[in-house]
Amino acid sequence: MGRFLILGKEERQKYLFQMLCGKGQTVTYCDSWLDGYYDAILLPVAQTAAYLKKAEGQLQAGEYVFGCNFPPEIVERKRKQGVFFIDYMKEEGAAYINAVATAEGAIAQALLSGKEVLFGKQMLVMGYGRCGQILSHRLKAMEGEVTVCEKDEEKLAMAYANGLKVLGAQEKPSAEFWAGFLYIFNTAPKLVLTAERLARVRRDAVIIDIASKPGGVDYAYCERNNLHATLCGGLPAKYAPKSAAELLLSVIESNLKEVMSYEAG
Repeated sequence: MGRFLILGKEERQKYLFQMLCGKGQTVTYCDSWLDGYYDAILLPVAQTAAYLKKAEGQLQAGEYVFGCNFPPEIVERKRKQGVFFIDYMKEEGAAYINAVATAEGAIAQALLSGKEVLFGKQMLVMGYGRCGQILSHRLKAMEGEVTVCEKDEEKLAMAYANGLKVLGAQEKPSAEFWAGFLYIFNTAPKLVLTAERLARVRRDAVIIDIASKPGGVDYAYCERNNLHATLCGGLPAKYAPKSAAELLLSVIESNLKEVMSYEAG
């Protein structure tokens, strides 16, 4: 039986607490560090860095720390002291499963923001990585008219082979091209929806940005020109917290098999 410390009051962490308790583990769940030795410290996915900076001095040799996007300087220091770090999204298969929840959350956010069905609408997806691929296919399955913009030629060919319209990132489409999309989704982790491009977007367009902060949209331009753009971090925790927690639990169990040996009750 293991000892776990869960930090952070997001919904995903609450479900993780319930699941671990249901498996007979000893779990402390709070928003700030409680002294003691733990087999594993479970940090909130979207706020790993902030919580780790506060808890760094409390970590002890032999403890496992789970989270995402750890500050490398802290990892380097603490690993030398015998602390282990597991990035949820770097575990085999986890990133793709998380991308499913992110894509479905992006669609939910678009429906809430746009007030219109996706069926038959012109939609643009910026980027064709893990999230971009799953999102594009979900939108196409809903019979949207989906175009993918991607700089990588191989990924662009893959999108085309999957029946999607495509645009190379270096191509210079007409002003009418940008004005045709009611829904625009960005997955690229850098500025791609620049002021120049946004100036050509229709005024009632809904822009859903699921890239990591600061996102890939010129938000200052959007604010000045009353464009509806939303940076949507933590979509799995917002729209599918139970499923997201199940994913985290699978990663925890695969890394702590001996610690978590128990008899199901």
